[in-house]
Amino acid sequence: MKLAIVVPVKTPRRAKHRLEALMSPEERATLAITMARDVMGVVAQMAEYGRFVVSDDAEVLAAAREYGLEPLEDRQMQGQSTAVRQGFDAAWDRGYTAAVTIPGDVPGVTVKELRDLCVYRPELEVLLARDRERIGTNGLRLIPPHAIMLRFGEDSFNLHRGEAIRSNRSFGTLDSDGLGCDLDCPEDVMAFQRLGRDTATLRLLTELGVFDRVPAAATPPV
Repeated sequence: MKLAIVVPVKTPRRAKHRLEALMSPEERATLAITMARDVMGVVAQMAEYGRFVVSDDAEVLAAAREYGLEPLEDRQMQGQSTAVRQGFDAAWDRGYTAAVTIPGDVPGVTVKELRDLCVYRPELEVLLARDRERIGTNGLRLIPPHAIMLRFGEDSFNLHRGEAIRSNRSFGTLDSDGLGCDLDCPEDVMAFQRLGRDTATLRLLTELGVFDRVPAAATPPV
């Protein structure tokens, strides 16, 4: 199995609107690029695989080059599914028979967690890692890269599972703490703090005092 990893990254200035109650537009843009760099830093350590970053943002693509990843311009700009599909198509064209995607906002992911997603049960055609709420898709491996239609967005776990069933593809899940913890809303910010992984993202949120801004309602009872 020859595998490629694809990371779609939204333009930082357009990212993380659900955190606007906690952070200014400038802070959210800084958070977005910092998270993406944390993810790229992990992917950069996996030289045995093809590694692509898909974005329509020049700063993001330049960062990909810094980490030794292949930048792919998102020419369609129609969301995560189309960005990932462009990356998967590029991987297939280059001879990769399998592809994994993780988003640019899971800064706590480790090399081990990502490698596990790459190598776990290679007989499975569709392998998915869910978000911490168990309804979204924060990691997806397809063998081959066009095995199913991509359905990122609300309730994407069930949508991807449904696509696997319709396409008669074998399906499985492999969840991990790092892949489960994306940063979309205040509750995610606190979950990321509890994850406690030493990343540039954690240091940024600490330096900005963002953890202290989260409403008490977003913090689960002890």
